[in-house]
Amino acid sequence: MKRIIPYWERESDWLKGPFFIKRVESGTPVGSTEIPRANLPEYSFLFMLEGEVLADVDGKSYLCRGGQFLLIPDHTPFAVHHYKDLVGYTGMFTLSFLKDVSYGCITCGKPVLHTFWFDEAAFVGEILDRVTAALARGDSGYILRAMDLILYGLQSPAKEKAHPLVSRFLEMLFDRDRTMDSVSGYAARLGISPSYLNKLVRTQTRHSAMDWVEIARINWAKTLLKENTDLSVSEVSYALGIDDPSYFTRFFRKVTGSTPSEFRKQVNRIIRPGE
Repeated sequence: MKRIIPYWERESDWLKGPFFIKRVESGTPVGSTEIPRANLPEYSFLFMLEGEVLADVDGKSYLCRGGQFLLIPDHTPFAVHHYKDLVGYTGMFTLSFLKDVSYGCITCGKPVLHTFWFDEAAFVGEILDRVTAALARGDSGYILRAMDLILYGLQSPAKEKAHPLVSRFLEMLFDRDRTMDSVSGYAARLGISPSYLNKLVRTQTRHSAMDWVEIARINWAKTLLKENTDLSVSEVSYALGIDDPSYFTRFFRKVTGSTPSEFRKQVNRIIRPGE
C-alpha cells in the first residue's frame, strides 16, 4: 500500500492550473502532523471509495467514508486528524475554471458532505478515474462535463447529520491546546454519561469513544516523540493523560509495533540520515 501524499503538501501541483486531481491510497493510519493544515484559495474535494477520513473543516468535524464526497470552499481552513485504509480521489479547482457556479453546493458557501449510494458511488469513482486521465492528456472539456455532473449531484444535503455532541467530542479530542482526557472525562465535559457518549459515537462513526481516544493518543504521541525530543517517554505519557508510563509503552507498542523509544530512533534516522 502507498502512503497518501496529500496534494496540498505539493504546492507545485496546484499552482500549475485551475484544476487538479489525484488518486490516493493508504493502508495504515498516520498522525495529523503528517498532513499539515491547509487554507487554499481553491475549492478542495475528497471522494472516498474505501476507508475513512476524519477532517476538521473550519472548526467542525467531518467523518468521510466510502461513497462519500467532501467539498471544502475556498479559503476555508481544514486539517486531517485521522485516516485509515483510504482509497479515493482528492483534488481542487478554482471557480473561474467552472462554466457554471450556480450549483447549490457552491452557492451555499459551506462545506458539503454528500453520500452517494451503491451503484451511484461506483459511477462517481469511474468518472473521477476518467477525469484523472483527462487531466493527464489536457482534456479540459471532459473534465468540465464530468465535474458539472458531480457538482450538480451534490446539491442534495447528506442524509446523515452529525450529532452535535459527537462533533463536539471529536473537536475536544483533537484540540492540542487541551489536556487529553478519558472517555469519562469527555462525557463529564459534555454533561452526559460515558455510556450515552459511547452509544452516540458508535452510532455515528462505527467506532467507540475509546477507539477515538486511542487514535488521538497515538497521533499525539507520535507528534511529541518526533518534535519534542527533550521530552522523556514518561513526560510524553503524562501529556497524553496516561499516568503509568509502563502502560503507555505497552499500549504504543501494541498499536505501532515499536516502543516509544524505538519509534523515536527510527524517526531520527529518517530525518537525519547518516548521523
